[in-house]
Amino acid sequence: MSTRGESTVGFIRRIDWLLLGAVLLICAIGVIFIWSASYRLSPDTGEWSATRQPLRQVVWLLLSLGVFVAFLMPKYTFCMRTAYPLYAVGLLLLLGLFAMTPIRQVRRWYPIGRFLFQPSEFMKVILILTLARYLMYRKNYRTLKGLIAPFILTLIPIMLIVRQPDLGTALVFLPILFALLYVAGAKRKHLVAIIILGLLSMPVLYSMLRDYQKNRLICFINPEKPEHKNVGGFQVLNSVCAVGSGGLFGRGWRSGTQQLFDFVPADDTDFIFAVVGEEWGFVGVIGLLTLYFMVFLCGLGIARNTREPFGRLVAVGVVTMLAAQVLINVGMTVQLMPVTGLPLPFMSYGGSSLLSSFIALALLINVGMNNILVLADEDFK
Repeated sequence: MSTRGESTVGFIRRIDWLLLGAVLLICAIGVIFIWSASYRLSPDTGEWSATRQPLRQVVWLLLSLGVFVAFLMPKYTFCMRTAYPLYAVGLLLLLGLFAMTPIRQVRRWYPIGRFLFQPSEFMKVILILTLARYLMYRKNYRTLKGLIAPFILTLIPIMLIVRQPDLGTALVFLPILFALLYVAGAKRKHLVAIIILGLLSMPVLYSMLRDYQKNRLICFINPEKPEHKNVGGFQVLNSVCAVGSGGLFGRGWRSGTQQLFDFVPADDTDFIFAVVGEEWGFVGVIGLLTLYFMVFLCGLGIARNTREPFGRLVAVGVVTMLAAQVLINVGMTVQLMPVTGLPLPFMSYGGSSLLSSFIALALLINVGMNNILVLADEDFK
């Protein structure tokens, strides 16, 4: 066998196939349920038919896999040199949205032909790289004063994303920050003090929210009120009804009445978990969550086995990003959290979300594939 062939075989063997396999299975389930959720009754023919969403998701999946492979080729350390420039580009893209014409009454996307590009999805990955670059081999973040810079790096994109407005995506940034600070060695008492300060400032932050965002928080407490019907109550109640009606084994694929008759809005994006719950029941939901748990467990295993500081921080950041999105999305679907526009990773319909998630996955697997020698006697020294 040629040297090139041996190198290719070695490259393939170093991929974490358990992690990648779990993600691909989640993607396949996502396409299946996007197909189910896309079925609509034609007013002209009176027949049920699927929209183009499943086909478009497959196209985005193939494109994402191509980008995934491209990000596996070089060692992940190339991101250290590009982290700060990428951060600047990401902020410029977020700022540029405010010069665009609103789409669906918000400024979240750049129209590119027939597709929409959402920079905030990629800003999550960029922030992971930026914080990992800043926190590696540093000691100043172990003082309360030294935490100012990481918080500023995180709060700037958060404020721009909240202004779009997109509170759901912005919520993912803070768990990433705290996870990376904790792993990098920030003192627990400092992190606890910041959390307490944040909780005390909640009334001020609440006053800064838009009216519909305030209504969603109130609706979360009591969605049954008639006046809350148009601010999330309708979605939440029907979503919970869909999940509960699935029972143990579900109604069967494409047999869910809540999504079939459009009682659950955004059932192919933000509320796709409700479709899974209704059609596959408790067993299907547990199976899906088990796949996500496998992804998180494999990711944490990569982080634990990586001594190189930048790689470990990137791995922890990616796992935290994905776990936070799953927690928030599933939580709002079953009325454990307020309604926010946040997709379920690798499942929900949407090109930007899928592509950014696969870039993050590529970085995670790349860290596991490359065991870089560290000469320091302890990590982060």
